[in-house]
Amino acid sequence: MGLSGSSSSGSSRSSSGSTTRTNFSGLVRQGSRGSVVKQIQRKVGISADGVFGPATRSAVQRWQRSHGLTADGVVGPATGSRMGLTGSSSGSSGGSSSSGNTSSSSVLGTAARYVGHSYRYGGTTPSGFDCSGFTSYVFRQHGKSLPRTAEAQRQAATRVSSPRPGDLVFFGAPAWHVGIYAGNGQMYDAGNSRTNVSKRAIWTSAVTYGRV
Repeated sequence: MGLSGSSSSGSSRSSSGSTTRTNFSGLVRQGSRGSVVKQIQRKVGISADGVFGPATRSAVQRWQRSHGLTADGVVGPATGSRMGLTGSSSGSSGGSSSSGNTSSSSVLGTAARYVGHSYRYGGTTPSGFDCSGFTSYVFRQHGKSLPRTAEAQRQAATRVSSPRPGDLVFFGAPAWHVGIYAGNGQMYDAGNSRTNVSKRAIWTSAVTYGRV
């Protein structure tokens, strides 16, 4: 779900003619509750009970497909802004919010929801990710555009010696693998066809970290 693409944000009208774009910064998914969920349910045309269940997820996927968005059934910044949502609820995406240009908890929440998705060499979407395809897809949902390869991402990032959760972790120089640092010596990454997307321990100290 790219943030910067077709039309500009702000008060421009969407192709449906009635939706005003906003700068929504939340992450709402199955299991979330509250007023933002009610806004979503009204937008997708189902009963607004404030509980994001399977029916809401299916309705969101239909809405995303009809508006040319990635139909993952999750309302992140791209979908929420296109819907014209207000508020920034993170629902049940996990972790408390943190300061910074891009909330580390929101990045980790996005990464976590793709755990178990398939590994595919050259893959850049939820139907199959490779390592740099996964990191670029996650960060794109938070308005950060990363280069395509692990080494290009290493070159684009600012190297840091004290990593924070949400930073990138690089293996090798030139980098042959990249993941998203999750704290406590762990990371989210698309490893290989045996591990798929997972949260796992960083198995070596021979890594570097970068911030974008």
